[in-house]
Amino acid sequence: MWRRVLGDNYREEWNNSMEYNLLQKLKYASPLTAQEKHIVDFILNDPEVVFHSTAHELAQQTYTSASTIVRLCKKLGTKGYPDFQLKLALEYQQQPSPSLRTPDHAFTEQGNVLAAIDSVPYLYHQALDETRRMLNAPVLMRVANWVRQSARIDIYGSDLNYYLAQQACAKWNELGIAAVAHNGPNMHYLNTMNSSQFILSFVISHTGENSSMIEVAKVLNHKQRNVIAVTGNNHAGLSRHCDETLLTYSYNEQLRLSKMSSMISVLYLFDMLYMASISDNY
Repeated sequence: MWRRVLGDNYREEWNNSMEYNLLQKLKYASPLTAQEKHIVDFILNDPEVVFHSTAHELAQQTYTSASTIVRLCKKLGTKGYPDFQLKLALEYQQQPSPSLRTPDHAFTEQGNVLAAIDSVPYLYHQALDETRRMLNAPVLMRVANWVRQSARIDIYGSDLNYYLAQQACAKWNELGIAAVAHNGPNMHYLNTMNSSQFILSFVISHTGENSSMIEVAKVLNHKQRNVIAVTGNNHAGLSRHCDETLLTYSYNEQLRLSKMSSMISVLYLFDMLYMASISDNY
């Protein structure tokens, strides 16, 4: 198909206009974001994937977005993804070096595990970068000040979020800061909280629509407690009942990857607050 599309006129235009070929640009392009670098590495590992994939399909394979793919193509000097496909196809079929051509592989369990060696650090890096990008520094500083002033920290979360709450609390407890994780609304505790103590509460829900977490936030808000939503959706019900919101990130197109990204994002937020506590206590 690609050989039919690439005529002599286009071939001549390409040879005359490009100072560096596209494969060279892919290898040495800079500066690139972490997402763009991952896409470049993915393409260099198997250039033919570009010929058989739309921008959306390539985005799914690289855990990025179609807009990121198009942005990278323009950064490399092409007009967009279709232009990038054509130019790469022309150059690739002229390549004399067999080392640039990747043979077909049968995907095995071992192959998937080896792919994860690169994919997992990339997903971690992406989650950290995106969480940092969404950070509101004044809000984070305000929450850090509340942590310093608090007599006790409560963190509410269900399922995986309860495990994350336990991790955050364990770190604060090591510093001598009272912190307790809760896996749901304990109405007796919520209704008998010591009103003279400054108790800071975090409520974790990635969707922001967990009904039990919203109930916790409602009760605490009614009691005029300081409540922080830790969520990926600041327009959801949870944030409406909290004083501040710390935004988390997750990769939305794959449920299992979304959980991984969300977990890293939540840990990053709590670790920043924990490190602020360390500087205060030591």
